[in-house]
Amino acid sequence: MEKAAHGRAGGKVILLGEHAVVYGRPALATGIALGVDATLEVGQGPRLVSDEPDDDRGVRLVAEVARAVGLDPSRTIVRVRSALPAGRGLGSSAALCVAVLRAAAAAAKRALTVDDELALGRRFEAIFHGTPSGVDPAAAALGSCFRFVRGEPPDVTPVVPGRPIGLVVGFGERPRSTGSAVGGLRARWETDRARYEGLFDEIGAIVDDGIRAARAGDLAALGAAFDRNQAVLEALGVSSRDVEQLVACARAAGALGAKLTGGGAGGAAIAVGENPEALAAALRRRGVTTLIVDVARETQAA
Repeated sequence: MEKAAHGRAGGKVILLGEHAVVYGRPALATGIALGVDATLEVGQGPRLVSDEPDDDRGVRLVAEVARAVGLDPSRTIVRVRSALPAGRGLGSSAALCVAVLRAAAAAAKRALTVDDELALGRRFEAIFHGTPSGVDPAAAALGSCFRFVRGEPPDVTPVVPGRPIGLVVGFGERPRSTGSAVGGLRARWETDRARYEGLFDEIGAIVDDGIRAARAGDLAALGAAFDRNQAVLEALGVSSRDVEQLVACARAAGALGAKLTGGGAGGAAIAVGENPEALAAALRRRGVTTLIVDVARETQAA
């Protein structure tokens, strides 16, 4: 490789179905425009250079990606810039993995299919999250709105909203730990599988109701699905006081519905309303840091 090679991938928002998706139920997610840019160059590697503190997982990612596309890890450096806040449920790790993969594939002059990116993205995300469902790298790879069911390969179905949907993301004071939330739920599931399987089934039904609402452009019904999903997530024990305060604040500010997004146990909440700008402004007046994201109606360019 003579010149630097580039790759980019966006983050994600899970609208409905987080956690239950790990247990085979559907989730509704969307890619977002904010993401990670990666530049691969020749040098003494493997190295990942970023604004985040040095992390052995980044080195491992560069090495494994390089090997996957036929590059020499010892001669591979990747520099990354991220617009995604880490630990806030927006898929920063998966976006990093797919962006690095795309940069490496460009350097190796390899054309990757969507199926390649889905499979490899999930494999590399496991470096950061152990046994991920695969929904985050799917959002990074697709950049669009979709229904996702875990599998080999995953069942991914496009969902085209019947009207533009703007979501307001409100950030909690503390980043969340996906690993701790997922691990804690796994332990509870193992001790009372019947109860938790029933809760996962309930979430699966809510997801399909939410998909119908999104396709119809019915924001009130989508908001109701958000509220129902949040109640079950609280019953699963993956919510937190921080997130529940954000949810209550969003509802008080006029949201049609609100819930946690991502791993839970801190991090972020999402809300839907007729006027996302006004909703975000109302939340900011209450001291909440916000981000408006549009539910992607078409696949975004990589």
